[in-house]
Order: sequence, then structure tokens, then C-alpha cells
Amino acid sequence: MICRTSIFASLLLLSTAGMAGSKPAVSKASTVVDQGTLGIFQGGQRVATETFVVRQYPDSSVTSSELHADGGQPGGKIEQSSELTLLPDGSLSRYEWKQSAPAHNSASVEVRDQFLTMHVNVDGKVADQPFFLTATTFILDDYFFSTREVLLWRYLASSCQQRSGGEGCDLVRARFAILIPRRRTSSQVFIEFKGYDDTPLNGRPQHLRHFLIQTEGPDWHLWLDSEHKLQRISIPDTNTEVLRLEK
Repeated sequence: MICRTSIFASLLLLSTAGMAGSKPAVSKASTVVDQGTLGIFQGGQRVATETFVVRQYPDSSVTSSELHADGGQPGGKIEQSSELTLLPDGSLSRYEWKQSAPAHNSASVEVRDQFLTMHVNVDGKVADQPFFLTATTFILDDYFFSTREVLLWRYLASSCQQRSGGEGCDLVRARFAILIPRRRTSSQVFIEFKGYDDTPLNGRPQHLRHFLIQTEGPDWHLWLDSEHKLQRISIPDTNTEVLRLEK
């Protein structure tokens, strides 16, 4: 497979590297890289909805998401939001998570002295938790599926191995360190490209690229379209399906 890294550079790796730990400049000018709505299904029943937008600023990229689950599901109504801010080299600037239902809780992750620190407010109790993880660690929190798209962009931009003949490159299996704030734990995932699938979505066939994310738990199967946008996620072990909904 030929990987055109310049395309992905325009998404997340826009300019200079080595900016980890610095704070991006505030700018009103931005480009919407992707936005949409994801329906989350379990056992064929829709249980939650995530709306998201990925914006590219001159000095950062910001992925904002909102998750809504109705009160008919186990555990009651869930209302959460998150915002992931990355620097031009793809490293973490800041992550924020908020929950307004069923309880008001929040958490944030920032870089402090070259390592990550998480600030947690749960039931009015505030605490800091340091992690010996650098800013290259990717935030992969529970419930927010759109950030999996951003992780795949990083994989596409960083995991093309040059062919011996000098023409193009092939995607190789790669490892990424991750932090899961909701669980207050770190882990790692492995990503690999599985080829192309002709998959019917929204009533019409689509030619999609199939990726596998291997975790310490269940495997995740993800599909991107020709514009590098996430269309589908399947987690067979939990009978979970995530689909991009048409406007």
C-alpha cells in the first residue's frame, strides 16, 4: 500500500516538531477537518450517540466530542463531553473530560515537567495523579469513539515503511502508548492495516480501508473511507457496533 504522508501531515503534523509541553497560541482561525455523528449500537439496539468535530488551528488541533445516552439504558442517562488538544507534532497539549449526568465529575490531563499529570474531581473530591508518560502518549478515553479516528491518522502518518525499490511505502504494525483517564490507568495498543473491504453502509456499498486495534481487552476493527474519515467500528467481543450516521 502506498502511503501519502503529506496528506496526513496536513491533518495533524502541520509544522515543526519538538513543541511538546508548550501551550498553543489562541487563534480564532480554524479549519474543520471532520465532523459528524456516530451511533453506538449494542446487540443491534442504539444505546448512545456521539457528536464530534475536529478543528485544525495554526498551532494545534482540537477534537471536541459530546456523548448522550438516554435514561432507558442500564445505569441511567449519561451526558459527557471531552476535548483533546494536540500540538503540531501530534503530542498532547491538554485533555479535558466532563460529565453532567448521572453525576457531575471532571478530569483533565496536562504536561508537567515533561510528564503527564491528571487532575480529577469526583463527587467533589479533588486529586492529582502523575504518570511517568510523555506527551507522545495518546489519550484514548472510554466512550469517545471519534478519537480513534485521530489515532488512526497518527498511525497513517508515522507507520509507513519505505519500500526497498524506493517507490511508496507499506503500512506496518505499530505500537502506541495510551492513557485512559476514566479508568486512571495507562496501557498500550497495537495497530495494523488489514486491507480493503467492500462494505455496505447507509444503504450503499463502500470501498473502505480496514484497520485492527489490539488492546489488552477486546480487539477493535475500524474502517476509514477514501477521505480518511471513520465510518464504522466493530467490537465483536462486546457485540458493539459504531456507525457514522448520515446528515
